[in-house]
Formats: sequence, structure tokens, C-alpha cells
Amino acid sequence: MINYKSLLTFLFLILISDVKSQTNTGSPLSIIELGEINFTGNVSNTSMGGINSYNDSTEFNLLNPSSLAKLLTTNYSVGTFYKSSSVSNLNSTDKINTGNINYIAIGIPTKNFGFGFGILPYSSSGFNLQTSNEYNIENNIDTRLFGADGSINRVFFSLGFSLFTNLSMGGTVNYNFGKLNYERFNLFNDVNYGIYAQSSSEINGFNYLLSSNLKLPITKEVEIFINYIHEPSSYLESINSEFLYTATSAVINLNTLGDFTETDLESRNLKKTQLLVSKSQTFGFGVKKQNNWFLGFEFSQRLSSNFENKFLNVENVTFKDTNSFSFGGYFIPDYSSLTSYWKRVKYIFGIKNQEKSIVINNLPINQISLNLGLGLPISGLSKANFGFEIGMIGDNDNQLKESYFMLRLGLSLNDIWFIKRKYN
Repeated sequence: MINYKSLLTFLFLILISDVKSQTNTGSPLSIIELGEINFTGNVSNTSMGGINSYNDSTEFNLLNPSSLAKLLTTNYSVGTFYKSSSVSNLNSTDKINTGNINYIAIGIPTKNFGFGFGILPYSSSGFNLQTSNEYNIENNIDTRLFGADGSINRVFFSLGFSLFTNLSMGGTVNYNFGKLNYERFNLFNDVNYGIYAQSSSEINGFNYLLSSNLKLPITKEVEIFINYIHEPSSYLESINSEFLYTATSAVINLNTLGDFTETDLESRNLKKTQLLVSKSQTFGFGVKKQNNWFLGFEFSQRLSSNFENKFLNVENVTFKDTNSFSFGGYFIPDYSSLTSYWKRVKYIFGIKNQEKSIVINNLPINQISLNLGLGLPISGLSKANFGFEIGMIGDNDNQLKESYFMLRLGLSLNDIWFIKRKYN
């Protein structure tokens, strides 16, 4: 028999040791706001295009804390991913492979409410950019480089309860922490030394979200779900530092290094800055037939036009408010089949169309993805969720375009706590 508690403790320790050093992206588009968002939901939900209006009574939905109100058993959740991307511009194409643990959490039901907690690598930045030879010749530049790496991690606590029989409410408090590093190097022709800038931002702070879920029975087996998730705007503190070097090369060593100095950020009011966590709201609608099928639609809006990073001033980059649309569902051929395992499998699909908040050179960027998944029963109420996503960010009008595919694995393991045994 699987010892779920030992397994999850082991995975939790791995994540704690790994989460501070991992960068889960290599895309230049990770310059967006707080970085590229790594966590977009449980594997079972992302496989439906990210729809969160569906709540499973055996799984804690990390993006919808109201799901804890209907949780029947203690639920251990862990997710991992592997992503392969092809990032191209007008001059070149690069292949990028990334992967890591995506989330780990525990949801626990009690008599009157449910609560949960966990940790996840929330967002990442990681890329190295270099201007083309044509641009360098045109602007009398020998070398121009810009790179970034780092991540923001999140520890969270969630609570969910039933306000009425069919109405559930929930909330999540997140503590965010991490560090983002940036490097720039500019060397002009006929100049002996270029300027190498090495800067960093240590980020921390709280934010929270609220959710509600309304279930309306239509028949004995068919139900309608209406979901609302609200994340108010909040600010994270960024403690910044910057060092400037004179160097003959982007590679810093004793042979290339000249003078160096620490930038006086205090006098420019840049030692401590604030980063906006943009306000967002999500509306979801779904129809479910018990143990058979589900279809859902979701609309999200994020107000990012006011975001700015005063410390990191990137030319030709602005931000805008965004919308996203998702459609998806699942089908189970025969939930109670005793003769065929594959008839008890949950077959999942989803489509998502999302606007990115970043605008580069006045060109907006969209992302579209197709998702497929399997929910495989493994023991009792536990299951393994597999997800496959293929998508594209940008199009032929954008100077940068990313094509990718992603594999996800999520384990949802169940146990019973806080229930008095009738028999020993």
C-alpha cells in the first residue's frame, strides 16, 4: 500500500531545496510583469484549457479555494511539467527545454470547512538576448547583450466553506518570495571598454484571492456550475541592487575587467520599489452529468495596463489589460465498469485563447493552445492526471514567436483524516 504521507513529505523536501534555484523558462517573453507564469492550475484543470468552474470532491483545486468546501477526503496533490519550445525571430531560431515540479499541496476537509496549503514556483524569468550583426553595424555597436534569470515562489494557505447548501465560498492568502537577476552589456566600436551592468531584485510580499461556486441541480444527474474568482490588486516589495563594470567583453574575468562601482540607487529612489500584482477576475460556467461528462466555458480579465517596473526600464515594452477565453470538458465512458479499465478513464480536452499583457514595439501578443489529457484511476479515489499542451505565442507579425509543447503529470492521492473509526 502506498504511504502517501511519506511520499508527499519526500516530494515537499525536494521542492524546498529546488525551488529557490530553478528557472522554469528560457523565453524572452518572460520579461512580462513578474515573469512567465509557471503555475496555471492543477493538471486536471489545465487539460480543460484552464477551466476552474468544475470542482471534484476528491481533489483540491489550487486556483479555486471554494472547492475545499466540498472536499470529502484528505487530498495530496503534486504536479510536474516538461516544456519544449522553439523561439524564433527574423534572424534565428533557438530550442529551449525546461522542466520542474509545478506544485505540491494538501487539502484537508473538516466537519464545517476545508483548508489547504502548499508551495509552488509561481513565475520565472530566464533568457539571453543579443542584437543582430545588421543592427550592430547600423548603430556602430560591437556587442549588445541582455539577459535575465530567477524566479518568484509562492507559499499559500486556503480556506473554503459552504455558505448555503449549493453555494461555496473560499479564499487564499499567498506569500511571494524570490529573486530576479539581470545582466546588460554594451560595447561600441572604437571604444576600449564597454559597460557591463549586473542588477538584481529581491522580491517579497502578500497577495490574496477570493472565489465562489454556485451549484444548481437541473435533474437528478445533471448540474450547472457558476464560478467567480476575484484577485484584488496588491503590491510586492522589490529590494534592488546594481553594480557597473567596465569590461572589454561580456565574459567577466581578470583579463577583461576594468573598474567597477555600485550604483547609488537610494538617491534615485530605486533602492526599494513596488511591483504591482494586477487585479483580475474570472467568470466560469459549466454543465455536468454525474460520473459521465462535463462541458465548461471561462472568461478572465486582467488589468495590467498600470504595471511598471521603475528599476528595470526596458525600451519599447509597454503593458495592457488582457482577456482570455477557455472552453473544455471531459468524458468518462462508463465510470462503474468492472470489465474495462479504459472505460473508467477520464478523457479531457480544452482550448484556450489568451492575450499577453506585454506589448513589444507596439505589437500585441496572443497565445493560443490546445490541451488534451487523461485522468487515470490508480487506487480508490486517487488518480494520475496526464496532460499534453501544444500552442503558439505571437504570430508572423511579431518579431518574436514561440511554438511549444508541454507534458504534465499530476498525482491526486487521497486519504481519510479526522473521521472516527467505527470498527478497529
